Amino acid sequence: MLTEEEKRILKNKINTSVTEYRNKKKKRRLGYYIGVAAAITIIFFSVKHTNTFQNSSAIKNYVDATDINIDKDGDVKLVLNDKEEVKITEKTSSVTYSSSGGEVDINDSKIIEQSLENTFNTVIVPFGKRTKITLSEGTKVWLNSGSKLTYPVVFNGDKREVHLIGEAIFDVKHNKKQPFYVVTDDYDIKVLGTVFNVSSYNDDDYTSTALERGSVEIKYKGNSIFGKSSIKITPGTLAVYNNKTKKIRSKRVDVTKYMSWRDGKFIFKKERMDMIVKKLSRYYNVVISIESEELKMQTFSGHLDLKDSVEKVMEVLKQSTDLRYKIENGKFVIN
Repeated sequence: MLTEEEKRILKNKINTSVTEYRNKKKKRRLGYYIGVAAAITIIFFSVKHTNTFQNSSAIKNYVDATDINIDKDGDVKLVLNDKEEVKITEKTSSVTYSSSGGEVDINDSKIIEQSLENTFNTVIVPFGKRTKITLSEGTKVWLNSGSKLTYPVVFNGDKREVHLIGEAIFDVKHNKKQPFYVVTDDYDIKVLGTVFNVSSYNDDDYTSTALERGSVEIKYKGNSIFGKSSIKITPGTLAVYNNKTKKIRSKRVDVTKYMSWRDGKFIFKKERMDMIVKKLSRYYNVVISIESEELKMQTFSGHLDLKDSVEKVMEVLKQSTDLRYKIENGKFVIN
């Protein structure tokens, strides 16, 4: 039998244990709720940040709201804000804006006038053709085959934005107070005044920027929950973003080969044959296929003169490599 004093001590111990248990349980519950709340906050922040990336650009919203596709064949098209289309038949052409943006000179021979109210214009270049655009503030853009550039007729506000699908070389007019942005589906490029190449074709799994002169900052969709990441590159650098892994890598390169198509030639340095064929297909608007998987991985170094016909260019490749080809219904089949 326990004495009265022993019973009192035992009762106090039991009460203390129960209280401690309840307190620990409350702390665990509180920790759980705090964890859930933090997780919800992070998810909300991530979603909000992602939406901000996708919707922050007025020009991106305009491009998404309009249905202007890139034609593989046909003429270069200048699409005005009222959806009027101006066709340009030349293989290589120029589109030049007046400083006010109200007049557009086509090939130094045809003047088009347009309203300046909330106006975006779009130039569409089909495969096999190229064009040079001089924007109203002086920036020059060389647009490659299979590409589309959308831009304001006049740049208002604190930044200049254009939207690119395909490939272009930019020579940006310097304006520290109004930085220039190239918006693509994968990333945005911020510049003040510089020369660089951007390649962002829909059928490629990457977007790249090769910087010749100046400095640029690339903001891209990272693979973390915090949304955007950024990288700055210096002249002589190539940055390549993989839109599947959401990662970007940069390396030192000779940027000359990324600019060479502007001057009518391709420069390749240990370039894989499947990538060469893809570029030639776009440039000449022809179908070129490789049957051999082994040949696709072979590399080629050299210059191809794009003023030559595609048949002559293919002969140069044939003489320089092991490839053989045949022409079937206008298509080049390499084996």
